[in-house]
Amino acid sequence: MIKFLKRIRNRKRFEVILSKIMAFLLKLSFYTTRWTVIGGNIPDSYHKKNTPFIACLWHDRLMIAPCVWKWEKTLHVLASSHRDGRLMAAIVKSFSMPAVFGSTKKGGMAAAKKLVQLVKAGEYIAIIPDGPKGPRHKLAPGVVAISKLTKADILPFSFCVKRYYRFNSWDKFIWVWPFNRGVIVWGKPISAEELKTMSKEESIKYAESRINAASQKAYEILTNA
Repeated sequence: MIKFLKRIRNRKRFEVILSKIMAFLLKLSFYTTRWTVIGGNIPDSYHKKNTPFIACLWHDRLMIAPCVWKWEKTLHVLASSHRDGRLMAAIVKSFSMPAVFGSTKKGGMAAAKKLVQLVKAGEYIAIIPDGPKGPRHKLAPGVVAISKLTKADILPFSFCVKRYYRFNSWDKFIWVWPFNRGVIVWGKPISAEELKTMSKEESIKYAESRINAASQKAYEILTNA
């Protein structure tokens, strides 16, 4: 049975079916949860000005992210060509989010070039900067490089919920249970101009701290509610 499941997991049809099921479960969890949104005016302001940005969140906070995108403008999502990345791409396709396959790490120049072209064309992109395999909560350098090249700000994103299951995986992925209560945080933008004044190492550490700050803020608001 195990060998059979491993075989069909790699088949395209199984991938499509699984992505549809996953998309349904994501929507079920998201739309039955009572959310408090902090900083929602931040992405709103960028859209009103038609100014592109780079949405960034950690891999463990990925689950409900596709449901949050409410704007007409397309969001392009960076996904790895790894099996899990292909599944993620199939899931976000259900939310009308096209995937760009590649990585922001070494060897991902083609993907980085495509993302730069998209942002310069006025498109919005989302990057999970510690994916596809970690290290957990460690920013891949490509995110900062893309921001500097395109002059697009990075918008940290995170959430926290009352009830969840945390997988025993490299990222400690958070599965959100339905009929829940949670907090979504859009953090203060990480200015591209600000990053240009920093060294590569400084800018990476700074961006990491700002994404972590969004997670911490969501946690504090939820626990103090």
